[in-house]
Amino acid sequence: MKLSMAEEEDYMSDSFINVQEDIRPGLPMLRQIREARRKEEKQQETNLKNRQKSLKDEEQERRDIGLKNALGCENKGFALLQKMGYKSGQALGKSGDGIVEPIPLHVKTGKSGIGHEALLKRRAEEKLESYRRKIHMKNQAEEKAAEQFRMRLKSKQDEMKLEGDLKKSQRVCQQLDTQKVLERLQILTGYLRQEHLYCIWCGTDYEDKEDLSSNCPGPTSADHD
Repeated sequence: MKLSMAEEEDYMSDSFINVQEDIRPGLPMLRQIREARRKEEKQQETNLKNRQKSLKDEEQERRDIGLKNALGCENKGFALLQKMGYKSGQALGKSGDGIVEPIPLHVKTGKSGIGHEALLKRRAEEKLESYRRKIHMKNQAEEKAAEQFRMRLKSKQDEMKLEGDLKKSQRVCQQLDTQKVLERLQILTGYLRQEHLYCIWCGTDYEDKEDLSSNCPGPTSADHD
């Protein structure tokens, strides 16, 4: 039985060939070998890092132990001092007024040059001093602003008090002036009624006191309302 053209094309297509390659004998084993190799390389890298870290730790521990332990007779420099009369715990110098403890050792572990730490320390101190100056200037500015505000407030309060006193004085003056005018008015209107039998609110010159008393409502402006 002959295959059709379409079946031949499917048979020879890349997808069919790839499927055939994927199921080749030994391919899963090759993948497992590659995966195992990657894991082994990763483990070796981790071990190398741990070993390097351990060497640094061991070096630091040896250094710390060496600095903590006092020098013994096996040290040539210490043996030479003993020959010159030096005893352990004794101060250096001919008169014994020198140092007792050795000069401390500062181990430099970084890659920066000599004096770099002092430079960093000086820069840090300069930054700190600059920060302190800024804080001090800020506090001074705030205190000055607060004082100016208090002065303005006090000035405003004083001004308001003066305005209140002025208005109060004006009211009192107006009241006193009105009272004086009223008293003068009462004197004048009383004089006109008594001497001339005349009422300014009625506008009438009466014949006699009986006529004034009978026809005029009264001696004040309120009586004529």
